Amino acid sequence: MTRLTRPFRREESGTITIFGLFLFVVACCLGGLALDVSHAYKMRTQLQITADSAAHAALVRRQRFDEDTAIAAAMDVVESMMPFETHGDVVLPEDIVFGTWDAATRTFTPVENATQAVQIDTHRIAQRSNAAQNFLLRLIDVDGWDIIRRSIFATYAPDCLNEGFVAEEYVDVTSNNIFRAGFCVHANHYVELNNNNLLELGVVVSMPNRHDLVIPAAGMRQNDGLEEALRDAYYDLGVPARVTEAYDDATIPGATNFPDFITSTIEVPLNRRDPVDETVWVEGRIHRVTCARENQRIRIPQDTVLRNGVLVTNCEVAFGSNAAVENFRLVTTSTSVDSITGASGIRMGDPESPCAPGGEVIFATRGGMRVPQGLEMYGSRVIAEGDVSFTAAINGIGGSSILAGGHIRGTANGEVGICHGVGLPPGSERRYYQMVL
Repeated sequence: MTRLTRPFRREESGTITIFGLFLFVVACCLGGLALDVSHAYKMRTQLQITADSAAHAALVRRQRFDEDTAIAAAMDVVESMMPFETHGDVVLPEDIVFGTWDAATRTFTPVENATQAVQIDTHRIAQRSNAAQNFLLRLIDVDGWDIIRRSIFATYAPDCLNEGFVAEEYVDVTSNNIFRAGFCVHANHYVELNNNNLLELGVVVSMPNRHDLVIPAAGMRQNDGLEEALRDAYYDLGVPARVTEAYDDATIPGATNFPDFITSTIEVPLNRRDPVDETVWVEGRIHRVTCARENQRIRIPQDTVLRNGVLVTNCEVAFGSNAAVENFRLVTTSTSVDSITGASGIRMGDPESPCAPGGEVIFATRGGMRVPQGLEMYGSRVIAEGDVSFTAAINGIGGSSILAGGHIRGTANGEVGICHGVGLPPGSERRYYQMVL
């Protein structure tokens, strides 16, 4: 046998064929890595985009509807992006979980009936018979890849919309003010500051492009803390919707932020021609004044103090000097630039406890607000679709928020923002959405 096989073993013809077979296998492996791995990465990206889109849809829908409706909305998004016929069960209802998100620890916790966050996992796995199939790597017995992607969306309320001066167009603040930590000055176009303002660490001055800030030539040196406070930011303010929410909260029993000081839902009608003072005001009630034209005006006389009630009207509202309101809601649908006006010394809220619950005030208007002198705000909100202009009393802004659909021009005259958001009335909150994982 040795003598017979020796010639065969020494024969070298045909070796290139064997070598070619080895090269073919190597080429298939390399091609498989290139083709099948790139296909897996493509599928991974598609799963991630689908998870992100479905999570956002679920969380938005969850703000107004129950979990089943929100899950159905997410499943519709998944079906439109990765149809079952092609991709199988990419997402099952149990893959959509609502809960809470801890930004500090970056931890998602499932919580029944939660509305703050949602987690969605998308799958292409063998267990569901929809693993991402390979093409060439099957030759070496690698049939497919298991791919799972996760997305977490959470809602948040920007600090700027809690305590601060926020406007759609611009905010113009004068000189010699002290802005305390936690306060925010924001505009969706630009912010203008004069000199000699002090901004503590923790103050935010923001606009879409910080380079649009308008200041005097030496403004960066003459406004201590301004450089550290600057941020780039844009917010969809949705002021008209917030005014509508303020109206609903003030007039609809059972609304999320219906005032707890209203003890009877039977409205008190008032005559437009009569002054709105203590003689006609009924604490614990909703008062309504109707004008034939929205430029007609109702008056709250000087030195009047109105407490524990709601005033709803379509008229302009004029406050006399030293008039004050506590535990009070004013909603006017007048679109006049002077839909809310006041003389010297208008007070919103309780100066004795500006940072504690109690005494909170909300003014909401479809128009503008103008107070030329002596405005005081303590634990109060102004929501105006138009412009807001004011001159505050010395140290008269204590824990307050002004939100304008137009611009804000203000002279603050002292310390601004000392409550870090504490003690402000709830209501007209708008949740924003962010992908956190």
